[in-house]
Amino acid sequence: MTHMLDSRVMRILRWLLDQEGFRSTASLGADLGLSQRVIRYRLDAVASFLESEGLTLVRQRGTGLGIEGPDEVREGLRIQLSDQDSTLRVYAREERQHILLSALLSAAPEAVSLEELGESLEVSKASARRDLRQAEEWLELRGLLVVRRPGVGVSVVGSESKIRQATVQLLVEAVPEDVLHELCAVPAHDSRLVRIKVPSGLRDRLAVLSLHRTSALLSERMFLGALAERQSELVLTLYLAVTAERLISEHSITMEPGRHRSLTDHPVSLTAAPLAAAFSAEFGYELPDAEIAGITEYLLGLAALVEEDDDSGVHDGLIDRLMSIAAGALHPTLGSDAELRRSLAQHLDRLAVRLRYGLPVHNPLLKEVKTRYPEIHTVAKELGMVVAEHFHSAVPEDEVGFVTMYLCGAMERSQLKPRRRAIVVCPSGMATAWILVSRIQAEFPQLELANVMSARAFSALDDADADLVITTVEIAHPTIPIVVVNPLLTPDDVRRVSNHA
Repeated sequence: MTHMLDSRVMRILRWLLDQEGFRSTASLGADLGLSQRVIRYRLDAVASFLESEGLTLVRQRGTGLGIEGPDEVREGLRIQLSDQDSTLRVYAREERQHILLSALLSAAPEAVSLEELGESLEVSKASARRDLRQAEEWLELRGLLVVRRPGVGVSVVGSESKIRQATVQLLVEAVPEDVLHELCAVPAHDSRLVRIKVPSGLRDRLAVLSLHRTSALLSERMFLGALAERQSELVLTLYLAVTAERLISEHSITMEPGRHRSLTDHPVSLTAAPLAAAFSAEFGYELPDAEIAGITEYLLGLAALVEEDDDSGVHDGLIDRLMSIAAGALHPTLGSDAELRRSLAQHLDRLAVRLRYGLPVHNPLLKEVKTRYPEIHTVAKELGMVVAEHFHSAVPEDEVGFVTMYLCGAMERSQLKPRRRAIVVCPSGMATAWILVSRIQAEFPQLELANVMSARAFSALDDADADLVITTVEIAHPTIPIVVVNPLLTPDDVRRVSNHA
């Protein structure tokens, strides 16, 4: 099971197994160069792993930490972990951003040093600083600011409500939905049974969230009512788990009196109150009135998302403007596309709710639509700025991705999307070329094959009128994308050509 442990959990386990008797967490931190916060967030994962191996992590106030269990089991595990590869792993850019955001949000509003961030990302301090600049934009879109405190570190500043909302958004983005549902179904002490498909730097964050307890709390008491759809229940489960973790860390919601009173008087508070009472009974924490109002507000947002669209036309003026811009930038017929109008109307209704209540959204096709439809995505970004101006709130890129998809659908329906032109290049320009041509026509009927030629003929062209060159030999062109493929067009070749077709 050690493949599921991040490097810091592994280091803590090795240290504990090497000790005789109990040692303080201060000693652990000093020996390993870890902060108390980093240690605290990983002890549940340490305890869970030791339990799976037949050992027990004992925590005694005033004494410290120790491992109890059969000596032979302890020694066998110590040898096993000593043999494990402790090489720092390399994270992809998106993974690093998720880990960085998790570290900042879990500590907020307290500061985190660049050294700690670098440790979380397993990169240098300079690399952590570069990653931080990219994370700032994500946080700003969600109403949070990054503050640099010389000699202290970096902190996220904003309301407690915004911090919780951003944390839920991060989990929705970073963790596959099936994994979240599985974690909701598995008790915390059995979480090792789940093959967690997320970077190890996020696993400790999931370990401290009581997803199984909050999920059981909702399902046993049937609080959701009209919200009983899979996605809404998952989002509320995440929000309550984050709430529990933040309250344990002594971070509470504060609310101005007028907003507090309006939420207290709202009929949805009749659902929030017993939910808050059940939460208090489960976690042994009496929720103050502001926290109950916060749950009411979150329920209001979820309820609005699952209500039937009333087609009230509240956004008609905005939709007129969006369709006019799209028609001018892409094709005139988009201005009268009824299906596009309906799609935008429904999406804007839901977007208004998400922006108002800070509810999460994730577009799993964002990267693909940006890559495959760059021109349409550029227009969608322009529309996104208009929407942001209308709602007086920044529009996340995931939302822009959805607008791109609506525009692409309209273009495809009207067959307005111009066929991309491709040139096929082979050494001789003959036999292998025609094998390749037949494969391309079968896999990519949307491509218009503008020409088939030899590499020498291609290099002599003054102006290649094409959007893509598919070739079996290495060639270059200053402006046209080049994809080098096998003449038989392997599955990997198909995937790479798809990025441009």
